[in-house]
Amino acid sequence: MSESHEPGISVYICHHCIPEGTRFPRQWTQDGVHVRVRALPCSGKTDAQYMFHAMESGARGLLVVTCPKGECHLAQGNYRAEIRVGTVQRLLSEIGMEPERAVLLHCGRGDDLQGLVREAVGRICALGESPICTAG
Repeated sequence: MSESHEPGISVYICHHCIPEGTRFPRQWTQDGVHVRVRALPCSGKTDAQYMFHAMESGARGLLVVTCPKGECHLAQGNYRAEIRVGTVQRLLSEIGMEPERAVLLHCGRGDDLQGLVREAVGRICALGESPICTAG
């Protein structure tokens, strides 16, 4: 029942971005950091409240993967996700944290999804531990 409170990186990915027939890992460790992936029916389902909850829990950062601009499968979900990630970045900056801890990644057919996600996760890892840690 209890989930690990280990600070890590949360990845929220639109399931339309995962190539058909591909198994995208649900979790892994990269640079000593736990990465947890949650597939969403649409990136527009991300919510700033939940992104901040992850940050309050000590997450190093978060990544939202959307369809390419103008190619959302469900109307304007990627546009909504972009606005919400921008809001999180602005608020992180206002409280003295690096806005780069919240990343938006547009990924389309033919893109190396795993490579792009691992590269973005690497950039978040390079920021170091979160200055916020309420766990423990």
